[in-house]
Amino acid sequence: MATGISVLDKLPPDPLLGLMAAFREDDRTGKVDLGVGVFKTATGETPILRSVKSAEAALYKAETSKVYEGPQGNAAFGPAVAELAYGAESSILKAGRVTAFAAPGGCGSLGLAAGFIRKLNPNAAVWLSAPSWPNHAHICRQFGLTSKDYPYQGDGEGGVIMAPVQAALQSAAIGDAVLIQGPCHNPTGIDFSEAQWLELAAICNEKSLFPIIDIAYHGFARGLDVDLYGVRAFLAEVPEALVSYSCSKNFGLYRERAGALLVQAANADQADTARTHIASIARATYSMPPAHGAGIVAMILADAGLTQMWRDEVDEMRDRLLSLRSGFARALESIGHPSVAKALRDQNGMFSILPIVEGGAPRIREQFGIYMPGSGRINIAGLPEDRLDEVAERIATIL
Repeated sequence: MATGISVLDKLPPDPLLGLMAAFREDDRTGKVDLGVGVFKTATGETPILRSVKSAEAALYKAETSKVYEGPQGNAAFGPAVAELAYGAESSILKAGRVTAFAAPGGCGSLGLAAGFIRKLNPNAAVWLSAPSWPNHAHICRQFGLTSKDYPYQGDGEGGVIMAPVQAALQSAAIGDAVLIQGPCHNPTGIDFSEAQWLELAAICNEKSLFPIIDIAYHGFARGLDVDLYGVRAFLAEVPEALVSYSCSKNFGLYRERAGALLVQAANADQADTARTHIASIARATYSMPPAHGAGIVAMILADAGLTQMWRDEVDEMRDRLLSLRSGFARALESIGHPSVAKALRDQNGMFSILPIVEGGAPRIREQFGIYMPGSGRINIAGLPEDRLDEVAERIATIL
């Protein structure tokens, strides 16, 4: 009888990681990477933000030790991120209903969330939008949770068709969890309106569903001050929630793995109870969170000058995404694809899904060196602004 590693089959490679590797190995000078989800400048670089550079320099001078910071991480980081997510005047924060944990990026915070849901209800299913970021389902599986889907499609007016969402969630069992992405849905770029967020809150309350809010692109839709209006309206209506906040994109801290899990409870005492359980899950997985990225974010948000510098840089990144999205839509419209162009203009953030034919993505990769997943999802930031017409014409051959 076989035992040990011999009982395992080799897993297939992650499709996106394989795409990244193929792009690196391609020696064509005109290749275009629309796959990996990172911000890029006009020269194709993913820069370190000026605010981050300044904070790192100050952090280097101020640091006197590399000792552990404790299971919740940097003492200033969690409250600062909670204020970003909830707003400085949040009555929920003032009531002590939120406990915050630094985590290894957005994936780390989502892992803590999945572990917490399993503690609350080992039989819970986690409802994910279809489509969703592929790692959502993968994280659920790794923590022993099943996932189910609610349909997620645009209504043609920049919003979501709510009837199938409501129908799917009405079939959920009491105690299930529902994962809802904040602004700039990955992979569709289609977001719930504020009114739709309130509809979701009503369903969660009616069905006793535990909400998990995944915020990974705050500031990339309409701006830091307005992107979370719907999320905050939702959180004001539900007694409990988990909020995963990633600093990878809007702080450019991809490799530093700076994320936070915010646990909202019905009252301060229950928030403290949740804190002990999240700490236990963290202890059994990574023990203590990484410090460097969280320290950078905490320093930026504690200094008015650095905060303003960072806010300006988020505006610059968003303006670039908007310009590329608009230019690409215009290029597609000019060659006979007005419906695709309209959808692009209605969507937000770094991603959109193009309606490509089956097998189209490998074809344009081989013919033209344009790299994109088979789903048709593209990273808007990867579009070369000086070649939008050319890229549009080549992608149009597989629409």
